[in-house]
Amino acid sequence: MDKPPLRRGKIFILVAVVLVAVVIVSVLLIDQNREAQIEEQKEAIRHVIPGISENDLDSLLSRQVYAAYGQIRKGQNLPVTLKAADADLEDQHFFYPDGPVFGYGINYLGCIMIFLDENASADRETIDEIYQIIESHANATGTGNTPVLFVRAPQIQPDMETA
Repeated sequence: MDKPPLRRGKIFILVAVVLVAVVIVSVLLIDQNREAQIEEQKEAIRHVIPGISENDLDSLLSRQVYAAYGQIRKGQNLPVTLKAADADLEDQHFFYPDGPVFGYGINYLGCIMIFLDENASADRETIDEIYQIIESHANATGTGNTPVLFVRAPQIQPDMETA
């Protein structure tokens, strides 16, 4: 026996309402998760760069900070550390195209920035290895706890037709 059309309509509306509620709850959970990730990133950056201003923090958060290590302190010779670590990073194939690193530098806040190809696979173990190489060279100069932020970023692709 077929159910009356009115009853089928009520069931359809009930199912639709439940589906909409599930979608709304899912979106809210995703937003909460994203907010928690942002707060986690903020705390990690604040640990590396104590006293960072909100503007500078927002600037760093506009990038995709993947990992943060160390802490900015007086007496750290970051250019010397990076120069010394460069050969080891290259020897262990951490640079593009064999590895995830396509660039690095020291930002205006006094922190090393390692740029990771957003499309390359780089797990936490790989990032730890890269940091340990940098840290070993910092320790050799008498400093340690080197401030390093790992940032996932797209590589710049020059337009060779207009160059």
